[in-house]
Amino acid sequence: MTVRHDHTAPVPPSVEECLRAWAAAGHERIAVAMLVEEHALLAWPAVQRILVVRTGGAAYADWTHLSLRLPEMELSDGEYAFLEVVLAIALGRQVLVDRVLPLGERRLAIVLRALAAWAGADCLAVGVRS
Repeated sequence: MTVRHDHTAPVPPSVEECLRAWAAAGHERIAVAMLVEEHALLAWPAVQRILVVRTGGAAYADWTHLSLRLPEMELSDGEYAFLEVVLAIALGRQVLVDRVLPLGERRLAIVLRALAAWAGADCLAVGVRS
């Protein structure tokens, strides 16, 4: 009998996996789902450095830190507005409805699905009609 050992290091969980595991319920789950679905902003090292706090193999989102540093980040109007809406949901803050204007269709659809989930409407379809 031959025993083989796999000497490759285990692949650490992705940022998305860690955040999903951490944000299991409530507003934070919806905010994390928005970031994961949008994926472009969460892939930026600057956003990860400001938002994601890693502790061992786990991670959590520091929403307050992101809200404080958001004005310093070099973001387009759409990126800034999207993160403002994410923060409003995560932190239970108010945001003006006109913040959705610079989002574009893809990010607007993410926001609408998040609002529907927040309201408990799991059968509301958001997308292009055929």
